[in-house]
Amino acid sequence: MKTNLLKVVWLGCVMVTAVFGEGFLLNAVADEQPKELETAKTISVNAANGKLPAEPTEPETKPEKRVYKADTNPGTIFTNGIGMELVRLPAGYWVGKFEVTQKQYKKVMGDNPSAFAGDDRPVDSVSWNDAVEFCKKLNELERNEESLPKGHNYSLPTESQWESFVGDAGLETAVTSDKQRRSVTAAVGSLPPNALGLYDVRGNVMEWCAGDPSAASRALRGAAWATDFEVNLRPAFRHYARPDERQNTFGFRVALVSE
Repeated sequence: MKTNLLKVVWLGCVMVTAVFGEGFLLNAVADEQPKELETAKTISVNAANGKLPAEPTEPETKPEKRVYKADTNPGTIFTNGIGMELVRLPAGYWVGKFEVTQKQYKKVMGDNPSAFAGDDRPVDSVSWNDAVEFCKKLNELERNEESLPKGHNYSLPTESQWESFVGDAGLETAVTSDKQRRSVTAAVGSLPPNALGLYDVRGNVMEWCAGDPSAASRALRGAAWATDFEVNLRPAFRHYARPDERQNTFGFRVALVSE
């Protein structure tokens, strides 16, 4: 018997018509759509350039900004972006609670020139130029993070500022060689602070102060780990050095002052 099979596709279904000989007709309609006829997703094409659209991307999440909220009441402390604690003084500015540490210096400058290695030791063997450059880069870093208060910047303290915050600091709370011979610096804050809450003002490393950029020398105040001569241990003593000179008794702390 001759059989003719006709497959017709119509509106998503399949109609099959089979003819068995003469006069016998069988119609069958398939309810399911064959896999090869599954509906495809519609994708728009850019008419201007004929390109497919880019894959959708998640919206960019920006890091949360650190908002500067330092309390301006005297004696309060805040911590800046490199982990440096600063104390608000009655005179109306902030100053480092500790001398600049090696860890902090390396974060800003990228290197560590110290003779006595230790993250929590004060950075030593820095020149006045190094200290000024540190303040400049710290300003840029904090300004880029929008953490620097408007109208303020980091700088070396002036001599008059140093004299005001040395306060009641005594030699008994200073890292020097006054009573016993020392061969290295100590971790910052190893001994008690003065009445303003500042550590190592009279010892550990001598501290560079701001000065006349045109002068041949700059002043350092306070004593250092190696200082043992009575005159050099006095608060009024000044050590003068060239702005590019480095010694393992030289360090600094920063002030945050209004411009």
